[in-house]
Amino acid sequence: MLLSKAAAFLALVSSSTLVVVVHAQTKTLELSSATVHWGYFSKLESPVLTVESGDEVIVEMATHHACDDYDKMIRGDPGMEDIFLWGEKDMINEPYRGATGSGDGVHILTGPIYINGAEPGDILKVEILELSPRKNPVTGKTYGSNAAAWWGFQARTNKADGTPHTAGSFTDTPNSNDEAITIYEIVEDDGTGNSYAIPSYQFMWPTITDPDGVTRDYIAYPGTCVPHDEHGDTVPSSDIADRGWTKSAPITYFDNPYPAKIPLNYHIGCMGLPPASHDMVDSIPPMVTGGNLDNQRIGAGTTMYYPIEVEGALLSMGDAHAAQGDSELNGTGIETSITAKIRVTVIKADSFNEWQSELDFPLGETEDEWIVHGYTETDYLQTFFEDPSAIYGASSIDKAMRNAFTQTRKFVMAAYGLTEMEAVSIITQGIDFAMTQVVDGNWGVHGVIPKAIFASEPGTDAEPSQRRKLQAMEEAETHIALSNETVHWGYFSKSLEPIITIESGTEITVEMATHHACDDWDKMIEGDDGMESIYLWNEDGANNDYRGASGTGDGVHILTGPIFVEGAEPGDILKVEILDLKPRVNPEGRAFGSNAAAWWGFQARVNKTDGTAFTAGDFTGTPDSNDEFVTIYEIIEEDGQSYVIPSYQFEWPVIEDPQGNVRNFIAYPGTCVPHDPHGDTIPTSVVSDHGWTKTGDVVYYDNPFQAKIPINYHVGCMGLPPASHEFVDSIPPMVTGGNLDNKRIGIGTTMYYPVQVAGALLSMGDAHAAQGDSELDGTGIETSITGRFKISVIKAADFDDWQTELDFPLGETDTEWIVHGFTETDYLATYADDPSAIYSASSVDLAMRNAYTQTRKFMMAMYGMSEIEANTFITQGINFGMTQLVDGNWGVHAIIPKAVFEVDGETTGGGGGGTTAPPESDGGYYLGSVSFSAVVAVLAAVMLL
Repeated sequence: MLLSKAAAFLALVSSSTLVVVVHAQTKTLELSSATVHWGYFSKLESPVLTVESGDEVIVEMATHHACDDYDKMIRGDPGMEDIFLWGEKDMINEPYRGATGSGDGVHILTGPIYINGAEPGDILKVEILELSPRKNPVTGKTYGSNAAAWWGFQARTNKADGTPHTAGSFTDTPNSNDEAITIYEIVEDDGTGNSYAIPSYQFMWPTITDPDGVTRDYIAYPGTCVPHDEHGDTVPSSDIADRGWTKSAPITYFDNPYPAKIPLNYHIGCMGLPPASHDMVDSIPPMVTGGNLDNQRIGAGTTMYYPIEVEGALLSMGDAHAAQGDSELNGTGIETSITAKIRVTVIKADSFNEWQSELDFPLGETEDEWIVHGYTETDYLQTFFEDPSAIYGASSIDKAMRNAFTQTRKFVMAAYGLTEMEAVSIITQGIDFAMTQVVDGNWGVHGVIPKAIFASEPGTDAEPSQRRKLQAMEEAETHIALSNETVHWGYFSKSLEPIITIESGTEITVEMATHHACDDWDKMIEGDDGMESIYLWNEDGANNDYRGASGTGDGVHILTGPIFVEGAEPGDILKVEILDLKPRVNPEGRAFGSNAAAWWGFQARVNKTDGTAFTAGDFTGTPDSNDEFVTIYEIIEEDGQSYVIPSYQFEWPVIEDPQGNVRNFIAYPGTCVPHDPHGDTIPTSVVSDHGWTKTGDVVYYDNPFQAKIPINYHVGCMGLPPASHEFVDSIPPMVTGGNLDNKRIGIGTTMYYPVQVAGALLSMGDAHAAQGDSELDGTGIETSITGRFKISVIKAADFDDWQTELDFPLGETDTEWIVHGFTETDYLATYADDPSAIYSASSVDLAMRNAYTQTRKFMMAMYGMSEIEANTFITQGINFGMTQLVDGNWGVHAIIPKAVFEVDGETTGGGGGGTTAPPESDGGYYLGSVSFSAVVAVLAAVMLL
């Protein structure tokens, strides 16, 4: 029988006894019902251990999913049996679960640990020294469970058969439940030195009655135990049934799941401190003080920093995972029990450095990286103070991305002394943003900051002569040179005459020009005949005056092509192998690129660090104010390393073109900047001689922070015209490719594009020297490059299963598949009469849904999986990240490691019995079947989104 909140909590606190074992100078918290609390953080919780700052502690953690298979994860383990004891009526060791005691929090948290000297305003530093799996003492094996449940992101979309995900009474479908469990065996060493998790079996969630007589037909209460049937070669014990657990019908099992091998990555899903604002808080949504971050990077070798809000800090931890991909998509990682060795240290407020003074989120650090966490709400307990459960209905990836960016900007400015301009440009080029989790009620996005970017002091050790040895391209026999005759500006069109016709299988060299070259004519155009012919724009007009789908500048990219490929017909696939990419050097043998932090960048959607809105001249109705700026980077190759360093920055001026049109923001492709002398630079008069003028002097910053961004040449915009429209803007990505802006479309990648018009008509451009996942401020480091490609036609008659399903641009490397999802998979169909409507409709949330459904479809077709197999493997082994958040049809990509699905070096089909996969729904997480109607109402409303 569940107790009332007050009575249960008092009973729990008064009955708790300390179980502390001292081994030399290392303290150990062993698992038992007395050393854990279930589903909440609380400043009122009595500590189970007190330590000194700097102490090392061994902490045993129990997974809250262990009773998905009692025999494999609990039976014979005294600590686990004690925690999960729930038998005859009124006999339960843990009666209080969740902040209200009614099951609204799920995690079994070991602790809290009181750290002497920790006070509000300090920071707790937790170094994760070791993580090891908890082996069953009877079998010597370790298992974990993945629950594809109603709170998973997959439940927000239809299943592969087009029907909604169901979850029993939660979705008002009491006779239908698509929730599924996958039990994984954890293999520490298979005899060849490899370690991984492999699925043991799967089952559909049954209708279960607990020992107190409460029946639940979906995964509704933490600690529910499954009374298993005999299945496969498994004969379960009667322990669970003997304790009074029953089910309404035999369980549906799948005993031969696809034998995917998920790489192990032990990490702590839920670790943190209680807040000061509330007495009891649900363990599920992440907070300022940490908690349920579910970031796979919080493993051995990572140090976490948590702001302290209560005396003693009161550190608790649990929800350990053997593996998880970025997104934790179907609801859980591979939940398993582990033991951690940690070191806890208090950083006192009076000794803070600058970034520590700014810390209002849980920060991660490894030897090589910083890990910044952002959520839908940085502090949801303040936003929804009276009703914290409201966060479940408010969760948004779009909001989480905004917070992740602003936290990252704040951190790098404080940690490295950057200006806002420097921070925004460096974040855009060198920092990757990805999904942390999209299941916890306060969804998370993280930014990964490589420390090496900031490792150099201003200036460089290399002499200019050492920095100009840029290698030339090894050209193919077929070659397209740059000129105004071989490019088209800002559109794809099925009506465009091809500039060359090739046979399938041809290797070809293609020169590409960046559309940002005239940000600095002298460095990127002057003395280069091809570039000068493209950019010629004087009083007599421009060599290329048709720009964009309508000709009025509504598309920006300089695209070389189109290339007609013989034999390519609608319904085929064009295969483009990227063999090599090299920078285009100027007559001095140097190469440069430009990054424009412009009005279309994601940073323009949030306030600046001073709290004021981003302005962009007339575009934002602020003709006398413009926050757009440009960073010119130099490309360096020396001592076997390649990188770009900022050369200088300038604020975008008010410019008048040779025809007298004045623009006070970055408003038209090919605009040229008439520079002033600055630093040690004396620009030529070419741009002004062509008739370009400006209002006032340009504001320059000639000594920017000398960040070193690793080189990663890639093609931002490559693809084919669609059949549906005569002309289409080059900016939003399409079914047939186009402006994907994925930094992985570089050397060694093969792209597959659905063909919709005869000859395919391949065009390419928008090359980048570098870019982070998100292309945050509007552009990568835009530069001109030359590429060598092999172009082949895959005929529809020869398609494999996955090729038959291809309705998006797919990437492939030797080790990975790259699946692209957008706000709209085919925005030209959704907005057929007004394609420009996609700009105001862009959403990371929608792009994530499409990336998931495309990934699911691809994996089922490629590997012959059932839907339940695909969902669990996507969740554990596949990472979802931001592709770009600037192109009007925002993108999310999934990275699928091929090795996960290789068995003895070959891929195999699934053996899941051919059933459809687990269903889908919407919400936040587990809820008790007692006193949870209000939260269910909120979550049910969310399912309509």
